[in-house]
Amino acid sequence: MILTIDAGNSRTKWGVFDAQGRLVARGAEDNARLDALLQHAAAWTGCQKLLVSSVAGPAIDSALQALAETLGLPLLRVRSSVEACGVRNGYASPERLGSDRWLALIAAWQRYREPCVLATAGTALTVDCLSSHGEFLGGLIVPGMPLMLQSLQAGTAGLQRAEGAWCEFPTNTDDAMVSGALNASAGAVERMHAALQEREGRPVRCLLAGGDAERLAAALHMPCEILDNPVLQGLYLIESEYA
Repeated sequence: MILTIDAGNSRTKWGVFDAQGRLVARGAEDNARLDALLQHAAAWTGCQKLLVSSVAGPAIDSALQALAETLGLPLLRVRSSVEACGVRNGYASPERLGSDRWLALIAAWQRYREPCVLATAGTALTVDCLSSHGEFLGGLIVPGMPLMLQSLQAGTAGLQRAEGAWCEFPTNTDDAMVSGALNASAGAVERMHAALQEREGRPVRCLLAGGDAERLAAALHMPCEILDNPVLQGLYLIESEYA
């Protein structure tokens, strides 16, 4: 079995995969209390190695290194490459693509092997495009829902923390803020989807992931599917290819 960890901007997710590639245990902790990860150690019994994707910065990376040493597990940090698991990286500098985006694309390609837009809605919103040949064509990075709302609260005198819901025609400030942020996110996804569909000359899938995926799905005017833990799945696939 292998332990996989996806350290994002706000939260760190973990998952345990068995020899058949099944996700048999999983969990998450806020980065502010990463020391709580050890409380899950009983679920990691039998793991032979630890694979990590991290975009969370040096402090979190150091904490994960210390965790591996405490567990006595070899740690492999996965970074973006020119090609892996049938996906080719079209970034001008492939190594500069966030490992979380790279691994999620690998998981999407292995699942469908079709052109798709993959939008991950977390602290940031990333909207990435895969061609029908498994080439990562490029993508967007947009402030996610939390950052959009925080910027409104920080930059205006009269707008406070919004607890609203999405609706077509908001009639109160909370709904207006939440709906505005969701519509902005949905617009980024729909524009990229239209561009990829025009390039490919065929229908393309729309895939969502991340903590705000369900809220984003409600604002989209097209079919979409929510992927479960694609970064963790990508880590397992990388390990399987190079084991």
